[in-house]
Amino acid sequence: MDQEAYNWISRRAHALWQGEGCPHGRDRDHWSQAVAEWGTLGQGYSAQTIETTVKKVLVVDDEPLIRFAAVDALEAEGFDVLEAGSADEALVILQSNEIDAVFTDVNMPGSTDGLGLVSRVRAQFPRTRVIVTSGHVRLGAFDLASGVSFISKPYAHDALIGMLRAHVDRPGNR
Repeated sequence: MDQEAYNWISRRAHALWQGEGCPHGRDRDHWSQAVAEWGTLGQGYSAQTIETTVKKVLVVDDEPLIRFAAVDALEAEGFDVLEAGSADEALVILQSNEIDAVFTDVNMPGSTDGLGLVSRVRAQFPRTRVIVTSGHVRLGAFDLASGVSFISKPYAHDALIGMLRAHVDRPGNR
């Protein structure tokens, strides 16, 4: 599966999950439905467009140079960016700010890691877009919840920006 298909399916599965009221335990169903929709798009299927404008992004990475580079790249593209060096710090920031998207590393010190942060964000802030990154593990579609995207390190900042700006619609529309 190419990156465009994976990202579209991920965002569509998240939209389906939200549309059903954020139920627990249905991620595989939503993913399967999104895969089926992706497969029929080339045959005239018109998917509902779900546009979500991402303005405020929280970047979470314990490696300062990587975090600073991501923050600088996103700010240069006009995003309002907050940063955290751990999942614990990110949770404090999330409680006091309206965040449109969280971009988090997986492996971080503290009481929880990036995947624990993803679970908390999904439970407490279901409309917040989540993108996960790692240079140590590669996560697939069934390793992450519906609507959570993955980009491996090292990543191109343009790819991250594209993921944040993307919306759910027919493939090829950007």
